[in-house]
Amino acid sequence: MKKSVLGAGLTLASILALSGCGNGSAATTASLSEIQQKYPAVIENEGNPVDVDVLKVGYVSDSPFKGIFSPVFYTSGDDGQIMENAMNGAFAIGPDFKLILDSDETPVNVHIDEDKNEISYKLNPNFKWNDGTPVTTDDIIRTYEILANADFISAAQSPRFDPAMYIIEGINDYNEGKASKISGLEKISDSEMKIHVKEITPGVYYGGATVGEFVNAKSLEGIPMDKIMESDAFRKNPPSYGPYYISGIIPGERVTFTANPHYYKGTPKIKTIDLEVIPSSQSVKDIQTGGHDIYIGTGSDVWSEVTQFNNISIATRPSLYMAYMGFNQGTWDNSKNECVTDPNAKMSNPALKRALGLAIDNKTIGDKFYHGLRFPATSAISPVFSEYFDPSENAFPYDPEKAKAILDEAGYKDVDGDGMREDPQGQPLVINLAMMSGGETAEPLSQYYLQAWKEIGLNSQLVDGRLIEFNDFYDRVKRNDPSIDVFMAAFGLASDPNPTGYWGKNSGMNHGRYTSEKMESALKKISSKEANDPAKAKEFYSEYRKVFNEELPVVPTQCKLDYMVVNKRVKNYNFSYADESGFDWSKIQLTSENPISHK
Repeated sequence: MKKSVLGAGLTLASILALSGCGNGSAATTASLSEIQQKYPAVIENEGNPVDVDVLKVGYVSDSPFKGIFSPVFYTSGDDGQIMENAMNGAFAIGPDFKLILDSDETPVNVHIDEDKNEISYKLNPNFKWNDGTPVTTDDIIRTYEILANADFISAAQSPRFDPAMYIIEGINDYNEGKASKISGLEKISDSEMKIHVKEITPGVYYGGATVGEFVNAKSLEGIPMDKIMESDAFRKNPPSYGPYYISGIIPGERVTFTANPHYYKGTPKIKTIDLEVIPSSQSVKDIQTGGHDIYIGTGSDVWSEVTQFNNISIATRPSLYMAYMGFNQGTWDNSKNECVTDPNAKMSNPALKRALGLAIDNKTIGDKFYHGLRFPATSAISPVFSEYFDPSENAFPYDPEKAKAILDEAGYKDVDGDGMREDPQGQPLVINLAMMSGGETAEPLSQYYLQAWKEIGLNSQLVDGRLIEFNDFYDRVKRNDPSIDVFMAAFGLASDPNPTGYWGKNSGMNHGRYTSEKMESALKKISSKEANDPAKAKEFYSEYRKVFNEELPVVPTQCKLDYMVVNKRVKNYNFSYADESGFDWSKIQLTSENPISHK
């Protein structure tokens, strides 16, 4: 058994004391299956529904939300989560995350013709904006025209023009200014259209090659492309075809949603949603006293406390999420919409990246800091995608002795006898780590990373000597701030398992800016029509994992379980990704006048 820095007496005690986890409850962690069995995704609370006008939602965050309320073009995860259950819902997905096809019950009836390389849309006549006007094919076409417009991309620093969309006929010519329209978007009528593609790839079936939500074209009329992100349609009164629309905003603090009377499933049962931001330090007290009905973003650091309360129910599900250790390895070329990798970057050596990953005990971190709700990432593919995930793989183990050997072999040696390694040229090496602030675990975790790297002879320090606020962190990471060498980040996975949107050369989400010919080749195979064959797809994903593990654009660290805290006055809740009953927030009902407090 390998000795963990986290398992070493004084270091462990110090870290647990700092994190507030030293009460013994975190030491015994249930297995993931036990947690999911005890806290299933579906909640059914006792009591009969009563007429209550307001659903109270607490959004746990230590940063103000940015307030770009476009389900297509939001730039912050906070904004995305705030809108998700109220304003989204253009497409329906099944349990395998694939689009539900050929159904008149969904907002958009999607038909895929592999022989003709066509995707056909037929809009449900009940699919309407909150002002009662129908969602039209003009809205869909306008969404693509904004998304792929070079001026918009440059002004908004938007990563939404995903390489997976290059299969749409004419979209690259439009992006490059060679055409005023996207030739592959064929409008048949206000309610029907076709998307002509070069080939039907696997991503089409997941919705990965097409937009997942739409803008309201009329609300953006006359607004220049480089001003759209500042428009009222995104910032003040964004149109919605979801169960609710935004009727009031206190910037960074509060959002009020009103029921959409034209929602295609029928008017929601609750008239108003009042969502307010709650600092993480106040979340436990708020849950205990029944301050809100539903809590979004409750941290795993308070799991052991909130599970003791009798006024709430908890739902869990595997998360479309992966945390990773990122490396600053290049820059982003706005004019070419591509990553430019610097082969001479400090973090370009795979041996150094691998050693940093091997030094971290993600299993113990998951147990001690996250109460078993997080677990080590063992593959470049999330276990959520069981079809392509290999449970026998353990590509990123904890092995500090191996880390030391790798560094020795790569020439990272202590040449001046101070206990810290120099780079292969014998020059001083200091690794600058960027981490976000927030929650009780961030500070002790940052200190653990620095200590773990010190144990293998690597000198490291926090950027600016402190943790960085969420919005500032991602702003600096996206612009490849040269003061950052390594950053601890995470991303929400799309329903399409194809990783091109994260590590592709033309992906703005590839924040480390690493790309290579071998990686691009592996990603293109995954994205090819040949991958529609399940056997070929497995072969290509296996090849991708091999290239990823050799080159390490990032080091995946952890996957997790999501959980949702729901007050017991909420009659029913379903936290599943896809539900045959069609549950969404329009169906929520309450059983008392006010949220219930713990007794």
